[in-house]
Amino acid sequence: MYDRSIPTRGGVQSILVMGDSVAKGVVFHPEKQRYIFSKNGFIRRLGEKLKASVHDFSKFGTTTTYGAKLLKEKLTDLNPDLVLIEYGGNDCDYKWDEVALDPTALHLPNTPLREYGRKLRQMIESLLALGKIPVLMNLPPLNAASYFRWFTKNDPQRAHNILKWLHDVSKIYWWQEKYSYTAEQVAESYGIHMVNVRSAFLREGDYREFICEDGIHPNEKGQALIEQEFLSYIDRHASYLMA
Repeated sequence: MYDRSIPTRGGVQSILVMGDSVAKGVVFHPEKQRYIFSKNGFIRRLGEKLKASVHDFSKFGTTTTYGAKLLKEKLTDLNPDLVLIEYGGNDCDYKWDEVALDPTALHLPNTPLREYGRKLRQMIESLLALGKIPVLMNLPPLNAASYFRWFTKNDPQRAHNILKWLHDVSKIYWWQEKYSYTAEQVAESYGIHMVNVRSAFLREGDYREFICEDGIHPNEKGQALIEQEFLSYIDRHASYLMA
């Protein structure tokens, strides 16, 4: 049998982070009008507060396919005790340029939903087989209207074409939600830890205040919200990790 628990005392000295731009702390700077790496990204902040060493290999634009390949390499190089897996935002996304060019064609997400679940299971099983502790994080909610404006680039014809294929802008939200829910289901099926950051956003009066103008990246307030959710989770399950 696999031991899926986080040790309540000792045992976790090294943490590997595998994720995309959310874990990397990427935010859109409203004044500079470009993406930057926040100095207050939640992984960076957690690294300053935990006794365990934190190795962050999250990367902008990556998916579970990238993560599954990189994980094999990093397990050998670093031999971490615990691995945080944060993917899905890019997996569920579409190639919007292709959709705009031909809205009548069949378009698939970067990682189809079933494949996304399969990749998560592949990573989790490889960790459990080695006695490592896998922890999943679900997806922060996106702002569908803002994201639609973002990827249609204020181009009426582009927006018209994409909407012809999409039918309803709200579909962007619930489609991404399916990936978040899949991560939750996968964690539950293995009995492993899952940090529910989505719920932290949705508990707020208006979660959109915690999302960048691009509609998808948590802003500085959003990163702080994720950090607090992790700290609360660590306090409940592994308080010895706090420095």
